[in-house]
Amino acid sequence: MPKPDEYSCELNTEIIHKELESNVDLDNSKQFCQYVTSISKNYPGIEEVCWEVASHLHHIGKNIVDDNTAEKYCSYLKYFLYDKIIKNYDVSKYSLIISYFHIPWNTIISDGYFTKKDSCRPLFPNNNLYYYDKWKEIFDYCTNYNYIREKLSAKDVCAKSYCQYIDRNKDLYTEFMTVCTIEDDNNCTPFLKDCRKNNPSKILDLPECEEYKRSRDDRLNTADEVTEQELLTGGSDSQKASFDLSTSMSTPSPSYSNSAILTIFPTLAVLGTSLLMYKLTPFGSWLRPHLQRMTKISNSSNKEGRQSPYETEYNDINSNDVSYNIAYYSGENL
Repeated sequence: MPKPDEYSCELNTEIIHKELESNVDLDNSKQFCQYVTSISKNYPGIEEVCWEVASHLHHIGKNIVDDNTAEKYCSYLKYFLYDKIIKNYDVSKYSLIISYFHIPWNTIISDGYFTKKDSCRPLFPNNNLYYYDKWKEIFDYCTNYNYIREKLSAKDVCAKSYCQYIDRNKDLYTEFMTVCTIEDDNNCTPFLKDCRKNNPSKILDLPECEEYKRSRDDRLNTADEVTEQELLTGGSDSQKASFDLSTSMSTPSPSYSNSAILTIFPTLAVLGTSLLMYKLTPFGSWLRPHLQRMTKISNSSNKEGRQSPYETEYNDINSNDVSYNIAYYSGENL
């Protein structure tokens, strides 16, 4: 028998949805949605949502005989409608839109098909906006938990798929259990209070989930090894790139060397020619005495310029011709 993948192993909520979808009768459900039609201009498509929900609700009332099963189907349908509104319209308008569904919903469950109408009232959670898009997910988890617990068997080909589903939703479960502990419990629906006992670890710790956990851990270890190898490989490539860059910076290019030679050579040639003219030609013999004479005059002027500031400073300081007695003492008498 071939081993099915995760999506071939149906969950309880998937079975409910498939049954409702296979029994849709939109034509007979339109009569219940006239009140919702009044807001269809502001919320395009909301009328079709009402037709679908009304058809599902009518099917539950006529065909689901067991009260507990009917209650479960009604709860699923409430969160199905809730999720449709949250994901397709402005979430801040959720309360307004859902209020238009109360009349068609209550009309259908009052037709005599529902023996326990209170278990199918359109009541929805009134919680922080941050959690709105997660209520359908947590409802599905809480509904599927007991179904998985009953179905789970080491010989069941769906065991691995079921364990994976529970593992995937364990953080969601922890989040909502924390929310309903911190916040007012009145904001937590009855199904969520009952779901507190549906701890994921109770299933994940069963022998039936050992094979799944081993394969999960192997995948994680393989992923870690690949990541580590990529980091090591990336480090070697970085070092090589750094070495290549430093090498290219430290090694002058041929074009730069040629340019330097072309610039320096003419300068050296001019200096050499000037030196030869100064030493060996009649012009150089005539020029040397004049340069020496100019150098002596310049040195004499500089010497006088250095002395005059001190003499002026002395005259300024001792302008009153006051005599000073300066005594010198040896260090031994101090």
